[in-house]
Amino acid sequence: MALPASEGRQARYSRGHRQSRLLLLTVAAWLFYLARPASFVGGTPAQHPVSQRSAVVDKGGRTDEDRLEFMNSPVGQVVGAVASALSTGPLNEGKIWLAKTMAGDYDEAAVSAKLESYISENPAVVFSFSTCPFCIKAKRELDDLGVKYLAVELDQMGDEGKQIRAELAKKTQRTSMPNIFIGGEGVGGCNDGPGIMTLKSKGELVPMLESAGAMDERQAQEPRI
Repeated sequence: MALPASEGRQARYSRGHRQSRLLLLTVAAWLFYLARPASFVGGTPAQHPVSQRSAVVDKGGRTDEDRLEFMNSPVGQVVGAVASALSTGPLNEGKIWLAKTMAGDYDEAAVSAKLESYISENPAVVFSFSTCPFCIKAKRELDDLGVKYLAVELDQMGDEGKQIRAELAKKTQRTSMPNIFIGGEGVGGCNDGPGIMTLKSKGELVPMLESAGAMDERQAQEPRI
């Protein structure tokens, strides 16, 4: 039975209000991350070991280790949960519109063709932001598995990166990174869509990578525990 018009408006308002609060919470959490000192995690100073993988240092002095520690902190967990919720809610259309607007005018056919070539010519592709904690975690997971993959760091490609992101949004309905493809199939990000960590927990990630030819032969022959 259809709701009366007034109740329908109220329901839409409530959903919109919840989505707005989630968006504000996400923005606040990211602002906290960007403003905090590099060694501040969970309210206490922390010492971070130097890692050979911590190659990207931002203006605030944060390394990959700092970003991963933030992602695993309570605030980072909230950011991840909210971002996942927003990716399937009404505000996702607004995020896609924003990605398209930021890309400006461009040759959509040419950029789409380049995007498809990345996906079709590589057994695995990670579209990424170089300083995104979830991107770092996903790439490390693939590195640890010995996966052959192409990393496309959109934030280091200027206008072209924004254009590819806009085309990715059209193709996958996702604007957040990472955006991962295995054997030409979109598998979402790190933890969502379903995400490579979800696939790993189900025992589906390695077989999928093997089928796509993305695993080093020696790695593929090792027994999986």
